[in-house]
Amino acid sequence: MHSDRQASEDVERVNIYFQRLFTILTEEGIPPENIWNMDETGFCIGVGKDQLIVTRRKRAHYFGLPENRESATAIESISAGGRVIPAFLILSGQMHMAEWYGVPGLDDNAAIRPTPSGYSNDEISLEWLEHFNKLSAQRSLGKKRLLILDGHGSHHTKLFIQYCDDHDIIPFGMPPNLTHILQPLDVVVFQPLKHYHAKALDVMVRDGLVHIAKLEFLSCIGHVRDQAFKESTIRSAFKKTGICPFNPQAVLEMLAARQPESTPSPPSAGLQSSPFGTPVTLRQMNKVADKVARVIKEDENLDPDLRYEMSRFIRGSLALATELIQMKRDLGRTKMAVHLAQQRKALKNTPIQSGGVLTVAQGREMVRQKEEDQLAKARKTVEAAELKAVNARKRVFEEAAKKARKWRVSEILDRAEVVDSEGRRLLKRF
Repeated sequence: MHSDRQASEDVERVNIYFQRLFTILTEEGIPPENIWNMDETGFCIGVGKDQLIVTRRKRAHYFGLPENRESATAIESISAGGRVIPAFLILSGQMHMAEWYGVPGLDDNAAIRPTPSGYSNDEISLEWLEHFNKLSAQRSLGKKRLLILDGHGSHHTKLFIQYCDDHDIIPFGMPPNLTHILQPLDVVVFQPLKHYHAKALDVMVRDGLVHIAKLEFLSCIGHVRDQAFKESTIRSAFKKTGICPFNPQAVLEMLAARQPESTPSPPSAGLQSSPFGTPVTLRQMNKVADKVARVIKEDENLDPDLRYEMSRFIRGSLALATELIQMKRDLGRTKMAVHLAQQRKALKNTPIQSGGVLTVAQGREMVRQKEEDQLAKARKTVEAAELKAVNARKRVFEEAAKKARKWRVSEILDRAEVVDSEGRRLLKRF
Protein backbone atom coordinates (compact mmCIF):
# COMPACT_ATOMS: atom_id res chain seq x y z
CA MET A 1 0.00 0.00 0.00
CA HIS A 2 1.17 3.52 -0.76
CA SER A 3 2.67 5.19 2.33
CA ASP A 4 0.33 8.21 2.00
CA ARG A 5 -2.72 5.97 2.07
CA GLN A 6 -1.42 3.96 4.99
CA ALA A 7 -0.68 7.13 6.97
CA SER A 8 -4.17 8.48 6.20
CA GLU A 9 -5.98 5.50 7.69
CA ASP A 10 -6.92 7.36 10.83
CA VAL A 11 -10.06 6.12 12.57
CA GLU A 12 -10.93 9.57 13.88
CA ARG A 13 -10.82 11.16 10.40
CA VAL A 14 -13.06 8.43 9.01
CA ASN A 15 -15.45 8.80 11.94
CA ILE A 16 -15.77 12.55 11.28
CA TYR A 17 -16.44 11.82 7.60
CA PHE A 18 -19.33 9.50 8.46
CA GLN A 19 -20.76 11.97 10.98
CA ARG A 20 -20.89 14.68 8.32
CA LEU A 21 -22.36 12.25 5.81
CA PHE A 22 -25.09 11.23 8.26
CA THR A 23 -25.94 14.88 8.94
CA ILE A 24 -26.44 15.64 5.24
CA LEU A 25 -28.46 12.48 4.58
CA THR A 26 -30.84 13.13 7.47
CA GLU A 27 -31.19 16.90 7.11
CA GLU A 28 -31.84 16.76 3.36
CA GLY A 29 -33.81 13.49 3.48
CA ILE A 30 -31.87 12.02 0.57
CA PRO A 31 -33.09 8.54 -0.50
CA PRO A 32 -30.64 5.81 -1.67
CA GLU A 33 -31.58 6.44 -5.31
CA ASN A 34 -30.21 9.99 -5.00
CA ILE A 35 -26.89 9.03 -3.36
CA TRP A 36 -24.28 9.00 -6.12
CA ASN A 37 -20.57 8.28 -6.29
CA MET A 38 -18.38 9.38 -9.20
CA ASP A 39 -14.81 8.58 -10.09
CA GLU A 40 -12.65 8.19 -13.15
CA THR A 41 -10.51 5.26 -14.20
CA GLY A 42 -7.95 4.89 -16.96
CA PHE A 43 -7.48 2.21 -19.59
CA CYS A 44 -4.48 1.31 -21.69
CA ILE A 45 -6.43 0.57 -24.85
CA GLY A 46 -4.20 -2.21 -26.13
CA VAL A 47 -2.72 -3.61 -22.91
CA GLY A 48 -4.34 -6.35 -20.84
CA LYS A 49 -2.98 -8.61 -18.11
CA ASP A 50 -0.04 -10.97 -18.37
CA GLN A 51 -1.10 -14.61 -18.26
CA LEU A 52 0.68 -17.93 -17.83
CA ILE A 53 -0.31 -20.41 -20.54
CA VAL A 54 0.21 -24.07 -19.62
CA THR A 55 0.31 -26.39 -22.64
CA ARG A 56 0.38 -30.17 -22.80
CA ARG A 57 3.07 -30.40 -25.45
CA LYS A 58 6.66 -29.40 -24.81
CA ARG A 59 6.97 -26.73 -27.43
CA ALA A 60 6.87 -22.96 -27.48
CA HIS A 61 3.53 -21.21 -28.01
CA TYR A 62 3.44 -17.56 -28.96
CA PHE A 63 0.72 -14.93 -29.18
CA GLY A 64 1.16 -11.58 -30.87
CA LEU A 65 0.91 -8.81 -28.30
CA PRO A 66 -0.66 -5.45 -29.16
CA GLU A 67 1.73 -2.55 -28.85
CA ASN A 68 -0.83 0.27 -28.76
CA ARG A 69 -0.36 1.98 -25.40
CA GLU A 70 -2.58 5.01 -25.95
CA SER A 71 -4.86 5.71 -23.02
CA ALA A 72 -8.56 6.29 -22.52
CA THR A 73 -10.42 7.49 -19.45
CA ALA A 74 -13.92 6.61 -18.30
CA ILE A 75 -15.77 8.82 -15.81
CA GLU A 76 -18.34 6.63 -14.07
CA SER A 77 -21.14 7.31 -11.62
CA ILE A 78 -23.28 4.84 -9.64
CA SER A 79 -26.12 5.27 -7.17
CA ALA A 80 -26.91 3.44 -3.95
CA GLY A 81 -30.15 2.38 -5.65
CA GLY A 82 -28.18 0.21 -8.07
CA ARG A 83 -28.16 2.52 -11.11
CA VAL A 84 -25.25 3.51 -13.32
CA ILE A 85 -24.99 6.56 -15.57
CA PRO A 86 -24.10 5.78 -19.24
CA ALA A 87 -20.38 6.03 -19.86
CA PHE A 88 -18.50 9.29 -20.36
CA LEU A 89 -15.43 8.25 -22.36
CA ILE A 90 -12.38 10.46 -22.90
CA LEU A 91 -10.30 9.40 -25.92
CA SER A 92 -7.00 10.81 -27.08
CA GLY A 93 -7.35 12.96 -30.18
CA GLN A 94 -8.63 16.27 -31.50
CA MET A 95 -11.59 15.17 -33.63
CA HIS A 96 -14.68 13.01 -33.32
CA MET A 97 -14.28 10.29 -35.96
CA ALA A 98 -17.19 8.81 -37.91
CA GLU A 99 -16.18 5.19 -37.33
CA TRP A 100 -16.54 5.54 -33.55
CA TYR A 101 -20.28 5.94 -33.91
CA GLY A 102 -20.78 2.91 -36.15
CA VAL A 103 -19.88 0.54 -33.32
CA PRO A 104 -22.88 -1.49 -32.09
CA GLY A 105 -23.40 -2.07 -28.39
CA LEU A 106 -22.77 1.49 -27.20
CA ASP A 107 -25.57 3.14 -25.26
CA ASP A 108 -27.15 6.03 -27.17
CA ASN A 109 -26.71 8.21 -24.06
CA ALA A 110 -23.02 7.37 -23.66
CA ALA A 111 -20.79 10.40 -24.30
CA ILE A 112 -17.43 10.61 -26.05
CA ARG A 113 -14.98 13.47 -25.56
CA PRO A 114 -11.70 13.63 -27.52
CA THR A 115 -8.79 15.44 -25.90
CA PRO A 116 -5.09 15.54 -26.84
CA SER A 117 -3.98 13.76 -23.66
CA GLY A 118 -6.82 11.27 -23.16
CA TYR A 119 -7.19 12.49 -19.57
CA SER A 120 -9.69 14.65 -17.70
CA ASN A 121 -9.28 18.33 -16.81
CA ASP A 122 -11.36 21.16 -15.31
CA GLU A 123 -13.31 21.76 -18.52
CA ILE A 124 -14.08 18.08 -19.05
CA SER A 125 -15.13 17.60 -15.41
CA LEU A 126 -17.73 20.33 -15.90
CA GLU A 127 -18.89 18.70 -19.14
CA TRP A 128 -19.26 15.40 -17.30
CA LEU A 129 -21.27 17.15 -14.57
CA GLU A 130 -23.71 18.38 -17.22
CA HIS A 131 -23.90 14.81 -18.58
CA PHE A 132 -24.55 13.48 -15.06
CA ASN A 133 -27.20 16.08 -14.26
CA LYS A 134 -29.14 15.41 -17.46
CA LEU A 135 -29.28 11.63 -16.96
CA SER A 136 -29.61 11.40 -13.16
CA ALA A 137 -32.36 14.01 -12.94
CA GLN A 138 -34.65 11.93 -15.16
CA ARG A 139 -35.37 9.41 -12.39
CA SER A 140 -34.53 11.48 -9.33
CA LEU A 141 -36.91 10.66 -6.47
CA GLY A 142 -36.23 13.82 -4.50
CA LYS A 143 -35.20 17.38 -5.04
CA LYS A 144 -31.54 17.07 -4.09
CA ARG A 145 -28.87 14.60 -5.17
CA LEU A 146 -25.76 13.82 -3.15
CA LEU A 147 -22.58 13.38 -5.20
CA ILE A 148 -19.73 11.71 -3.32
CA LEU A 149 -16.39 12.40 -4.99
CA ASP A 150 -12.67 12.54 -4.33
CA GLY A 151 -10.57 15.64 -3.73
CA HIS A 152 -9.36 16.14 -7.30
CA GLY A 153 -8.85 19.83 -8.04
CA SER A 154 -11.25 19.79 -11.01
CA HIS A 155 -14.11 18.99 -8.58
CA HIS A 156 -13.53 22.16 -6.57
CA THR A 157 -13.49 24.84 -9.23
CA LYS A 158 -15.87 27.76 -8.95
CA LEU A 159 -17.77 26.74 -12.10
CA PHE A 160 -18.15 23.13 -10.91
CA ILE A 161 -19.52 24.12 -7.50
CA GLN A 162 -21.76 26.82 -9.00
CA TYR A 163 -23.29 24.32 -11.42
CA CYS A 164 -23.98 21.95 -8.52
CA ASP A 165 -25.71 24.74 -6.57
CA ASP A 166 -27.82 25.71 -9.58
CA HIS A 167 -29.03 22.13 -10.16
CA ASP A 168 -29.64 20.85 -6.60
CA ILE A 169 -26.53 18.67 -6.50
CA ILE A 170 -24.64 18.46 -3.20
CA PRO A 171 -20.93 17.71 -3.80
CA PHE A 172 -19.52 15.77 -0.86
CA GLY A 173 -15.75 15.30 -0.80
CA MET A 174 -13.97 12.40 0.84
CA PRO A 175 -10.88 12.79 3.03
CA PRO A 176 -7.68 12.68 0.96
CA ASN A 177 -5.95 9.33 0.37
CA LEU A 178 -8.91 7.33 1.69
CA THR A 179 -10.73 6.49 -1.54
CA HIS A 180 -9.45 2.90 -1.30
CA ILE A 181 -11.70 2.31 1.73
CA LEU A 182 -14.46 4.93 1.36
CA GLN A 183 -15.26 5.20 -2.35
CA PRO A 184 -17.70 2.55 -3.67
CA LEU A 185 -16.34 2.62 -7.22
CA ASP A 186 -12.74 2.31 -6.09
CA VAL A 187 -13.40 -0.34 -3.44
CA VAL A 188 -15.61 -2.73 -5.42
CA VAL A 189 -16.63 -1.85 -8.97
CA PHE A 190 -13.45 -0.84 -10.79
CA GLN A 191 -11.76 -4.17 -10.07
CA PRO A 192 -14.23 -6.27 -12.13
CA LEU A 193 -14.33 -3.49 -14.76
CA LYS A 194 -10.57 -3.81 -15.32
CA HIS A 195 -10.81 -7.61 -15.17
CA TYR A 196 -13.44 -7.85 -17.90
CA HIS A 197 -11.60 -5.32 -20.07
CA ALA A 198 -8.39 -7.35 -19.82
CA LYS A 199 -10.37 -10.50 -20.60
CA ALA A 200 -11.90 -8.88 -23.70
CA LEU A 201 -8.42 -7.85 -24.89
CA ASP A 202 -7.16 -11.39 -24.38
CA VAL A 203 -9.98 -12.75 -26.55
CA MET A 204 -9.14 -10.23 -29.29
CA VAL A 205 -5.45 -11.18 -29.23
CA ARG A 206 -6.25 -14.89 -29.43
CA ASP A 207 -8.44 -14.14 -32.43
CA GLY A 208 -5.53 -12.47 -34.20
CA LEU A 209 -6.41 -8.80 -33.61
CA VAL A 210 -2.93 -7.51 -32.89
CA HIS A 211 -3.64 -3.86 -33.73
CA ILE A 212 -6.12 -2.88 -31.01
CA ALA A 213 -7.10 0.78 -31.29
CA LYS A 214 -10.01 3.03 -30.34
CA LEU A 215 -12.49 1.19 -32.58
CA GLU A 216 -11.79 -2.14 -30.86
CA PHE A 217 -11.92 -0.47 -27.44
CA LEU A 218 -15.33 1.03 -28.19
CA SER A 219 -16.58 -2.28 -29.57
CA CYS A 220 -15.93 -4.08 -26.28
CA ILE A 221 -16.42 -1.42 -23.59
CA GLY A 222 -20.23 -1.65 -23.70
CA HIS A 223 -20.22 -5.38 -22.93
CA VAL A 224 -17.43 -4.92 -20.38
CA ARG A 225 -19.52 -2.34 -18.50
CA ASP A 226 -22.61 -4.56 -18.65
CA GLN A 227 -20.65 -7.30 -16.91
CA ALA A 228 -19.06 -5.04 -14.29
CA PHE A 229 -21.94 -2.70 -13.43
CA LYS A 230 -24.48 -5.24 -12.25
CA GLU A 231 -27.08 -3.92 -9.81
CA SER A 232 -25.96 -6.40 -7.15
CA THR A 233 -22.33 -5.28 -7.52
CA ILE A 234 -23.27 -1.61 -7.23
CA ARG A 235 -25.39 -2.14 -4.12
CA SER A 236 -22.60 -4.24 -2.62
CA ALA A 237 -20.15 -1.36 -3.20
CA PHE A 238 -22.24 1.10 -1.17
CA LYS A 239 -22.81 -1.52 1.53
CA LYS A 240 -19.12 -2.38 1.85
CA THR A 241 -18.18 1.29 2.23
CA GLY A 242 -20.81 1.81 4.96
CA ILE A 243 -22.87 4.35 2.99
CA CYS A 244 -26.08 2.45 2.26
CA PRO A 245 -27.36 0.94 4.43
CA PHE A 246 -25.65 3.52 6.64
CA ASN A 247 -23.20 1.47 8.69
CA PRO A 248 -19.91 3.26 9.43
CA GLN A 249 -19.06 0.58 11.97
CA ALA A 250 -18.19 -1.85 9.17
CA VAL A 251 -15.46 0.48 7.90
CA LEU A 252 -14.29 1.62 11.34
CA GLU A 253 -13.88 -1.96 12.58
CA MET A 254 -11.98 -2.86 9.44
CA LEU A 255 -9.66 0.12 9.97
CA ALA A 256 -9.12 -0.75 13.62
CA ALA A 257 -8.23 -4.32 12.67
CA ARG A 258 -5.63 -3.06 10.19
CA GLN A 259 -3.73 -1.16 12.84
CA PRO A 260 -0.94 -1.79 13.34
CA GLU A 261 -1.06 -4.89 11.18
CA SER A 262 -3.81 -6.71 9.39
CA THR A 263 -4.44 -10.38 10.08
CA PRO A 264 -5.25 -12.52 7.06
CA SER A 265 -8.69 -14.02 7.24
CA PRO A 266 -9.00 -17.81 7.06
CA PRO A 267 -9.95 -19.21 3.67
CA SER A 268 -13.66 -19.79 3.24
CA ALA A 269 -14.93 -23.29 2.87
CA GLY A 270 -15.70 -24.34 -0.67
CA LEU A 271 -19.34 -24.30 -1.66
CA GLN A 272 -21.00 -27.56 -2.59
CA SER A 273 -22.39 -27.83 -6.08
CA SER A 274 -26.14 -27.66 -6.30
CA PRO A 275 -28.03 -30.58 -7.86
CA PHE A 276 -29.00 -30.20 -11.51
CA GLY A 277 -31.23 -31.93 -14.05
CA THR A 278 -30.29 -32.37 -17.67
CA PRO A 279 -26.58 -31.55 -18.09
CA VAL A 280 -26.15 -28.55 -20.38
CA THR A 281 -22.57 -27.51 -19.65
CA LEU A 282 -19.36 -29.45 -20.11
CA ARG A 283 -18.76 -29.46 -16.37
CA GLN A 284 -22.19 -30.95 -15.71
CA MET A 285 -21.65 -33.56 -18.43
CA ASN A 286 -18.35 -34.60 -16.86
CA LYS A 287 -20.05 -35.04 -13.48
CA VAL A 288 -22.81 -37.18 -14.99
CA ALA A 289 -20.25 -39.18 -16.97
CA ASP A 290 -18.23 -39.89 -13.80
CA LYS A 291 -21.37 -40.99 -11.99
CA VAL A 292 -22.44 -43.31 -14.83
CA ALA A 293 -18.91 -44.73 -15.07
CA ARG A 294 -18.95 -45.57 -11.34
CA VAL A 295 -22.32 -47.30 -11.67
CA ILE A 296 -21.08 -49.32 -14.66
CA LYS A 297 -17.95 -50.34 -12.78
CA GLU A 298 -19.82 -51.36 -9.63
CA ASP A 299 -22.57 -53.35 -11.41
CA GLU A 300 -21.15 -56.86 -11.65
CA ASN A 301 -24.25 -58.21 -13.44
CA LEU A 302 -23.94 -55.82 -16.37
CA ASP A 303 -23.23 -57.45 -19.72
CA PRO A 304 -19.54 -56.90 -20.64
CA ASP A 305 -20.39 -55.89 -24.21
CA LEU A 306 -22.93 -53.35 -22.96
CA ARG A 307 -20.42 -52.04 -20.42
CA TYR A 308 -17.87 -51.57 -23.21
CA GLU A 309 -20.33 -49.82 -25.55
CA MET A 310 -21.57 -47.52 -22.79
CA SER A 311 -18.00 -46.53 -21.95
CA ARG A 312 -17.36 -45.77 -25.63
CA PHE A 313 -20.54 -43.71 -25.79
CA ILE A 314 -19.56 -41.65 -22.74
CA ARG A 315 -16.08 -40.92 -24.08
CA GLY A 316 -17.42 -40.00 -27.50
CA SER A 317 -20.11 -37.73 -26.03
CA LEU A 318 -17.58 -35.86 -23.91
CA ALA A 319 -15.24 -35.45 -26.87
CA LEU A 320 -18.01 -34.13 -29.10
CA ALA A 321 -19.32 -31.79 -26.39
CA THR A 322 -15.84 -30.36 -25.82
CA GLU A 323 -15.31 -29.86 -29.54
CA LEU A 324 -18.75 -28.25 -29.97
CA ILE A 325 -18.20 -25.78 -27.13
CA GLN A 326 -14.80 -24.79 -28.51
CA MET A 327 -16.22 -24.41 -32.02
CA LYS A 328 -19.03 -22.17 -30.73
CA ARG A 329 -16.53 -19.99 -28.88
CA ASP A 330 -14.23 -19.78 -31.89
CA LEU A 331 -17.12 -19.00 -34.23
CA GLY A 332 -18.40 -16.19 -32.03
CA ARG A 333 -14.96 -14.66 -31.69
CA THR A 334 -14.22 -15.04 -35.39
CA LYS A 335 -17.50 -13.34 -36.31
CA MET A 336 -16.62 -10.45 -34.03
CA ALA A 337 -13.13 -10.13 -35.51
CA VAL A 338 -14.47 -10.28 -39.08
CA HIS A 339 -17.17 -7.73 -38.27
CA LEU A 340 -14.63 -5.28 -36.86
CA ALA A 341 -12.33 -5.75 -39.83
CA GLN A 342 -15.20 -5.21 -42.28
CA GLN A 343 -16.40 -2.18 -40.36
CA ARG A 344 -12.92 -0.64 -40.31
CA LYS A 345 -12.66 -1.24 -44.06
CA ALA A 346 -16.18 -0.05 -44.92
CA LEU A 347 -16.31 3.08 -42.79
CA LYS A 348 -14.29 6.04 -43.90
CA ASN A 349 -12.54 7.34 -40.82
CA THR A 350 -13.63 10.90 -41.47
CA PRO A 351 -13.86 13.60 -38.79
CA ILE A 352 -17.35 14.84 -37.94
CA GLN A 353 -16.61 17.44 -35.23
CA SER A 354 -13.62 19.10 -33.62
CA GLY A 355 -13.50 18.62 -29.85
CA GLY A 356 -16.45 19.00 -27.50
CA VAL A 357 -18.77 16.29 -26.18
CA LEU A 358 -21.06 14.15 -28.31
CA THR A 359 -23.43 11.47 -27.13
CA VAL A 360 -23.43 8.29 -29.19
CA ALA A 361 -26.91 9.17 -30.46
CA GLN A 362 -25.73 12.63 -31.58
CA GLY A 363 -22.64 11.15 -33.23
CA ARG A 364 -24.69 8.56 -35.09
CA GLU A 365 -27.11 11.24 -36.28
CA MET A 366 -24.21 13.37 -37.51
CA VAL A 367 -22.71 10.39 -39.37
CA ARG A 368 -26.13 9.61 -40.89
CA GLN A 369 -26.59 13.23 -41.95
CA LYS A 370 -23.08 13.33 -43.39
CA GLU A 371 -23.76 10.17 -45.39
CA GLU A 372 -27.06 11.62 -46.65
CA ASP A 373 -25.30 14.85 -47.65
CA GLN A 374 -22.65 12.86 -49.51
CA LEU A 375 -25.36 10.80 -51.21
CA ALA A 376 -27.26 13.95 -52.21
CA LYS A 377 -24.04 15.44 -53.55
CA ALA A 378 -23.39 12.27 -55.55
CA ARG A 379 -26.94 12.37 -56.95
CA LYS A 380 -26.46 15.98 -58.04
CA THR A 381 -23.19 15.04 -59.74
CA VAL A 382 -24.87 12.18 -61.62
CA GLU A 383 -27.85 14.35 -62.58
CA ALA A 384 -25.54 17.09 -63.82
CA ALA A 385 -23.59 14.55 -65.89
CA GLU A 386 -26.82 13.16 -67.35
CA LEU A 387 -28.08 16.67 -68.22
CA LYS A 388 -24.76 17.47 -69.85
CA ALA A 389 -24.97 14.28 -71.91
CA VAL A 390 -28.57 15.06 -72.97
CA ASN A 391 -27.60 18.58 -74.03
CA ALA A 392 -24.64 17.22 -75.96
CA ARG A 393 -26.89 14.76 -77.80
CA LYS A 394 -29.40 17.54 -78.44
CA ARG A 395 -26.72 19.69 -80.05
CA VAL A 396 -25.62 16.81 -82.27
CA PHE A 397 -29.19 16.17 -83.39
CA GLU A 398 -29.83 19.86 -84.00
CA GLU A 399 -26.74 20.11 -86.16
CA ALA A 400 -27.83 17.00 -88.05
CA ALA A 401 -31.32 18.45 -88.50
CA LYS A 402 -29.94 21.74 -89.82
CA LYS A 403 -27.78 19.89 -92.30
CA ALA A 404 -30.73 17.73 -93.35
CA ARG A 405 -32.87 20.84 -93.84
CA LYS A 406 -30.17 22.37 -95.97
CA TRP A 407 -29.99 19.22 -98.06
CA ARG A 408 -33.79 19.14 -98.33
CA VAL A 409 -33.90 22.71 -99.60
CA SER A 410 -31.28 21.81 -102.17
CA GLU A 411 -33.45 18.75 -103.00
CA ILE A 412 -30.75 16.28 -101.98
CA LEU A 413 -33.08 14.66 -99.35
CA ASP A 414 -36.78 14.05 -98.99
CA ARG A 415 -38.74 15.51 -96.10
CA ALA A 416 -37.69 14.07 -92.68
CA GLU A 417 -37.79 14.68 -88.95
CA VAL A 418 -35.09 14.11 -86.36
CA VAL A 419 -35.84 12.61 -82.91
CA ASP A 420 -33.56 11.66 -80.05
CA SER A 421 -33.39 8.27 -78.28
CA GLU A 422 -36.13 9.28 -75.85
CA GLY A 423 -38.60 10.01 -78.62
CA ARG A 424 -38.53 13.78 -78.34
CA ARG A 425 -38.88 15.65 -81.66
CA LEU A 426 -36.07 18.12 -82.18
CA LEU A 427 -37.04 19.37 -85.66
CA LYS A 428 -40.50 19.87 -87.16
CA ARG A 429 -41.44 18.24 -90.42
CA PHE A 430 -40.24 20.21 -93.41
